[in-house]
Amino acid sequence: MTTQRYIQWLLKHGRIIWLVALALALPAGWRTVKLYMNLKSDIEELLPRDAPSVRALDELRARTPGLQYLGVVVDTGTAENLPAGETFLDELAAKIRTYPPELVREVRVGQSEERAFVEKHAALYVSLPDLAEIRRRIEARRDYEVAKATGGLLDEDAPAPPIDISDIEALYKDKLSSGNDAPTRFSNAEQKTTMLFVEVGGASGGAAKGRVLLDRVKADVAALGGPAKYAPGMRVGYASDVAVTVEETEALEADLSLSSLLVILAVSGVIIAYFRWWKSVLVLLPPLLLATVYAFGLSSAWPIGIDSVNSNTAFLGSIIVGNGINVGLILLARYREERLRGATVDDALVAGVKGAKLGTFAAAAAAGVSYASLVVTEFRGFRQFGYIGGIGMLASWITAFVLVPPLLKWVDRGPPKAVPPRAWLMNRVVAGVERFPRAIVGVATLLTLACALKVSRFDSSQLEYDFNKLRRVDTWENGEGYWGRRMDKLLGHYLTPTILLADSPEQARAIAVKVKADVDTGSLHDTVASVRTIDDVVPLDQPAKLAEVARIREALTPNIRSLIAEDRRKKLDELLGDANARPIGADDVPRTFLTGLREHDGTIGRAVLVYPRPGDALWRAASIHEFVRALREDAKAGGGVGRVAGPIPISSDILGSIGRDAPLASLTSFIGVVLVVIFSIRRPKIVLWVIGSLLVGVVWLAGVSMFMGVKINFSNFIAYPITFGIGVDYSVNVMSRYLQDGSRNVKGAVVATGGAVALCSMTTILGYSSLLLAKNRALYLFGLLAVLGEIACLTAALIVLPAALLLVARVFRGRQAEGSEGP
Repeated sequence: MTTQRYIQWLLKHGRIIWLVALALALPAGWRTVKLYMNLKSDIEELLPRDAPSVRALDELRARTPGLQYLGVVVDTGTAENLPAGETFLDELAAKIRTYPPELVREVRVGQSEERAFVEKHAALYVSLPDLAEIRRRIEARRDYEVAKATGGLLDEDAPAPPIDISDIEALYKDKLSSGNDAPTRFSNAEQKTTMLFVEVGGASGGAAKGRVLLDRVKADVAALGGPAKYAPGMRVGYASDVAVTVEETEALEADLSLSSLLVILAVSGVIIAYFRWWKSVLVLLPPLLLATVYAFGLSSAWPIGIDSVNSNTAFLGSIIVGNGINVGLILLARYREERLRGATVDDALVAGVKGAKLGTFAAAAAAGVSYASLVVTEFRGFRQFGYIGGIGMLASWITAFVLVPPLLKWVDRGPPKAVPPRAWLMNRVVAGVERFPRAIVGVATLLTLACALKVSRFDSSQLEYDFNKLRRVDTWENGEGYWGRRMDKLLGHYLTPTILLADSPEQARAIAVKVKADVDTGSLHDTVASVRTIDDVVPLDQPAKLAEVARIREALTPNIRSLIAEDRRKKLDELLGDANARPIGADDVPRTFLTGLREHDGTIGRAVLVYPRPGDALWRAASIHEFVRALREDAKAGGGVGRVAGPIPISSDILGSIGRDAPLASLTSFIGVVLVVIFSIRRPKIVLWVIGSLLVGVVWLAGVSMFMGVKINFSNFIAYPITFGIGVDYSVNVMSRYLQDGSRNVKGAVVATGGAVALCSMTTILGYSSLLLAKNRALYLFGLLAVLGEIACLTAALIVLPAALLLVARVFRGRQAEGSEGP
């Protein structure tokens, strides 16, 4: 079908085509809404379901009620305000305990119940060898005193054996406790901090349940008048899993709403300013918005089946709008060019479609391929980005060439009243290029060499391993980051443990032995605060321990007791515990002792809880990988298969996935873009010019970002493979016009297409710039890299490429002239 017949068919059936398009938008729009209603900010959503950490987390959730917490932390301002802060938390805890069990399982302001239980059964929590050693020391002193009284000492000058068990006491000082200075409360006067924590009830509910819980707690805090009512200067904040999830999700939602609105307004403003025809917005935006919802709708359907958006894909709507509009812009620019020359609407449509289809198809296909290259990766955040973005680029091209022509026919009536888009900027650019081509090429060459040298030094240090730097930007000032650090310092360990899963209590014991050995003398010494298993809460060898305690009490005659200082005697009595102690079982211990150890079906003891030590170590890649590697290796003890669940293993797998997938996605994107350009242009020399321009822009992007110290993370890496596809857009359109004009007129090609190409870049930059407003630092850095890539590729296409073409043309003409002067 010729272009003219195609336009005639579109105009004849325009209303039916639009009705079909709108009808298709209904299910696509509904699916899009459902995807955004299921917005997930959890970092695990970026990994494939078969990643080791995700599989372990899924198993943990299936086996146990879950370990999600909300910490309520009070800054008392002064040490004297600590009692007032504790009173505030006591009254708040009373309110929280009335929440339904599916929302709250447990509320704790301290550990008085746990401490009292341990004191009552203290001897059972001391190892049998240590009890035997205590007995040996007491008996040694008893025997000494008996021998001394009966004259049986062999050496009258020999010192009396000391009854000192302080070394053994020290081993159990923090047994089943937080390790802070307060005996019963989560409080510390020196740190001016007190807290309570809430264990979330039921199965893990993600951000939805967390938001309900946090909102309700905040409402009760307000109802109590806030901490300042109890003492001036006190403040309250929220920490741990629930606070992190809610904080990041709310930031994502707020950023998303703001960016979407700003992108639509900014893109509309730029379009009107360029074309100086307000109807251009009516022509371009509706088809583009339809393409966007089609992209999300199709991605959610079979066989792709995306069921939610995550922190990587939430902003794709804005990106598709800013990116996909390039097709319509080039088409409208060619159409307006013909209309302003006096052509009819129909003739202008034929000329516009005919002139724009090659360049826009190549550009859209290249962009689509660059997005689709992410599909080859295992990283779920990349794969979803690739599916939605790739379909979005294809849909943008189709809707532009199917839906825009009928719209133009309906809205562009009568002679054009708008003045043509100003070409003064492009004329000045071309004048500068024509005047200084050698200087431009020279400077570009030097810059390219400098950036290439910088890129050649790329190593693992250029990857962002500190996840602290990728969270919401204000979290360290007044958000969860600030309050979470205060909570961790108060407790002496992270509230949420890393959990090693076993298939039996025996296997868990073997795993625990390995882990504790690594904590004592191995690679986990600096990163683990404590380890807990069922044997730490329901001790082994209880009958033998009770028998040993009976022997110790027998050896502690009144005379021996009188020889022990009162404070030391009191400590010894506390260690020996209740004289009527009996063996205890899982049903006897406080419920909190079994948190994370009791499973849904009542099974106990198939898990090992490892509580990481607070600090910066586990925000660094090397420490993260070593921590997870060591635990996975230890989890193989006793026939285990190395299942380790928790946020830290998730982080380790994300870092590993990026290291594997980043080079693969970049190479796939580049190869795909080259093939698209070759297929579309089919002129080897022109293909080399286009690819050369693209490579210059990408090298500049990589070099400049390294000079600026911008590191690659799990979000902004995407900027590199998609820059291949989007950046090639500009050189493709310039060279397409260069070919179509037939005269190989560089100036004409740049003047004719440069404005539209710059406009395309501007709308794409606006789409990416919306991410610069994001509170989430990872998304901000993605937006920054993407904007830098756009500027680099646009500069290479509109300035360096024309300068190089002019320089080559002049050299060629000079050689021709020399040839004509020859013999």
